[in-house]
Amino acid sequence: MTIINNEITARVSQISSLYQLLENKEQLGEPCLLLICTDGSTVLGADDKEKSAVREFLADAQFMTAIVSEGEPSEELRAAADMCIKAEEADEFVEKIFKDKTKKQITEINACFIAARRAPAEKVLETESRAFYRLMADKNGGAANE
Repeated sequence: MTIINNEITARVSQISSLYQLLENKEQLGEPCLLLICTDGSTVLGADDKEKSAVREFLADAQFMTAIVSEGEPSEELRAAADMCIKAEEADEFVEKIFKDKTKKQITEINACFIAARRAPAEKVLETESRAFYRLMADKNGGAANE
């Protein structure tokens, strides 16, 4: 498994099982988006215990996750990640969504998506509202509505 980090993303490639992410989570750092480059043989885990651990890890992650694949990833991989991206579109996708945004802006946006994984709609809207006011406070030099 190979991990390449930058300030915004971490790209994992040559991964045979997503369970390897748990074994190497310290090396992932604190990305805003984890790009998991898979191939037709990549699996979620070797058994139900590993699969469950991977699902929980990705659901609790404080970053967005994307399966990046040449072909169609398995339904199991698709369901475990926040999104799926075609390999040939991955770099352009990352450039578009993060263009002209600071790490703080990206983190606030991610907080909304992360809340949407498990939280009820009211909680997601509350998270979104707080993020908006914090970002506006930064822009205008005022106090945030915490």
